[in-house]
Amino acid sequence: MAQKNNFCPEMLSALQNANSILLCTHVSPDGDAIGATLAMGLALKNLGKQVTMTDADPVPGQYLFLPGAQEFVRAEALQGKQFDAALAIDAASAERLGDCREAFFAAPVTMQMDHHGDNPGYAQYNVIDGAASAAGCVVRRAMRKLDLPLTKEIAACLYCAVSTDTGNFRFQNTTAEAFSVMAECMDAGLDLPAFARPIHQLREEPSVRLLGRALNSLKIFGGGKCACMYLTAADYRECKALPEHNTSIVNYALDIPGVEMAFLAEEREDGQVKASLRSLPPWNVAQIARAMNGGGHMCAAGLRYDGTLDALCTVLEEKLLKLLEGKA
Repeated sequence: MAQKNNFCPEMLSALQNANSILLCTHVSPDGDAIGATLAMGLALKNLGKQVTMTDADPVPGQYLFLPGAQEFVRAEALQGKQFDAALAIDAASAERLGDCREAFFAAPVTMQMDHHGDNPGYAQYNVIDGAASAAGCVVRRAMRKLDLPLTKEIAACLYCAVSTDTGNFRFQNTTAEAFSVMAECMDAGLDLPAFARPIHQLREEPSVRLLGRALNSLKIFGGGKCACMYLTAADYRECKALPEHNTSIVNYALDIPGVEMAFLAEEREDGQVKASLRSLPPWNVAQIARAMNGGGHMCAAGLRYDGTLDALCTVLEEKLLKLLEGKA
């Protein structure tokens, strides 16, 4: 199960020979998870495959307009169903598959495509490239290997995947490959204005109100180099917000001049306590997340916490300061 960043012939043959394929992605899916899964699903359908796309959590509302997004089924709908192969996309660990994990490992052939460098390689066939900008880039490579055409519908999904995980081509992880995929999408007929605005600009009212609550909690520390915000269960309840409505809120803390590391801690209605961490080079917030049983990328990571929201904020503030001081 060694990590690899290329496609072996056996994996490509498994995809070509399978008639029914289960596609899974990670819990609390983001734009890359949804977009990359949709792109691969549509491409495999064009190959004549019977494709079932699933996730443990619902597709966030802002992505439901993407081609094929309404076809996702919840994990409970998979009970009793058999698939020739299962493919996980953008899921850095088996645990991140959530309730889809059982159906994934029940398939006789398991595969994954991912861009998280700390992925342990939990499938039979693993394509893991920590240098890739997004899972969407890895999916595009697979499409080329399988000689699958890039339609304008698939282009829209790939655009969502690559643009969201690169911060609309602003983050450090933006590579030449990301722009190459974008160029291919434009050549395939991507209607950029039709997809860019709903993906990157439009915010539902609960999201805007939740952003206001987070900004009111803003704290700057570490000599102006660190920032944090938090959201309580009451904030979510009073704003009539869902977890999907916090998308990119953490970036507002990092966008303050002088701030180099930031986190958003949140308490959900179901009692979960979580945090999203962001940083600028050379700070590696993923090492903080991994030390707390989380994970992610050098400049974008996350974790769940077994404790109170206040305790998590205290712990993360201390860890960011230690990292800043070179004591982490």
